[in-house]
Amino acid sequence: MKTEYHSIWLMPCATQERMLSGIVRDLAGRFESPIFQPHLTLVEDMPRTCEELQPLLAQVAEDASAFDAPVETVEESGLYYRSFYARFPVVQPLRVMKTKAVEVFRVGNVESFMPHISLAYGVQEGPEKSRSMGDLRERLAGMSVRFDRICIVSSSQQTPIEEWAIRSSVPLPE
Repeated sequence: MKTEYHSIWLMPCATQERMLSGIVRDLAGRFESPIFQPHLTLVEDMPRTCEELQPLLAQVAEDASAFDAPVETVEESGLYYRSFYARFPVVQPLRVMKTKAVEVFRVGNVESFMPHISLAYGVQEGPEKSRSMGDLRERLAGMSVRFDRICIVSSSQQTPIEEWAIRSSVPLPE
């Protein structure tokens, strides 16, 4: 039997998710990189079923509400899944949610938490990437993202990106 892997994602509100998805699609077309749903990962790659995770997700979402986080900058790295991303400061609601997720799921740690929404995977270094990053830094400067739901997602580094899918979602009240 194949092991199921799931992650926990915070999702931007629908309007911002559509806008960020447009950026992902645009960059994917320019850099021949995969298309994926923009998200902020709270916990990644847990070898547990969705059914096991649902009551734990409810605990993490308990007493939480929708919140805004400002885009700090657009950055790059040599890591495939973080080659091009919008970075967020660890604002209080993010810190609280990450702390609770670490306690409930017993995975990860708060100290190394670097909240971000990836915009492209696997983009090679070069002048076009630098230009695109500069354009997006200007476009996203001063923007806040509203996170309004937390999800269990069948995703992992062992799961093909095109198979990633939200399996369960809990709305965060306004």
